Amino acid sequence: MSIEDEYEILSRIELFESLDSIQLKRLIFVSQRYQLQAGEYLFRQNDTSDTVFAIIQGECSVLVNSNHGEIAIAVQGVGELVGEMAAISGEPRNASIRADCACEVIGFEAGLFVSTVTNHPKTALMMMKILAERVLILRKQLERLSNRQLHT
Repeated sequence: MSIEDEYEILSRIELFESLDSIQLKRLIFVSQRYQLQAGEYLFRQNDTSDTVFAIIQGECSVLVNSNHGEIAIAVQGVGELVGEMAAISGEPRNASIRADCACEVIGFEAGLFVSTVTNHPKTALMMMKILAERVLILRKQLERLSNRQLHT
């Protein structure tokens, strides 16, 4: 995939919409590409976090550990970010990411990602919105799981 193809995908990510083309291309230029096969993990829950990833091909499941093994809580596809919560907080990964099919992702070094977000007010506001939405989704997932356990 060319830098122009990657730019086209990443420019449609809500978080990057307010970056100008030079800023986004610079971020792409210093990023790393990763190929994953179906079933391969991009990272696991509790891993240290030094990279934020954008999915540019394929889909990945977001998995969390439970007493009954891993539970899928979401599926992320082309144009979606994974790993940004841990990169911002500096805490270990709060979920695992596993490829559902052959995937390609772009990895951004956490420090560069965070500085890019924080140096652009519109991008920072969008990041807060994305994180708030993720927390809401997680809360709903937990409520659903709790209700399921109460009824079994």
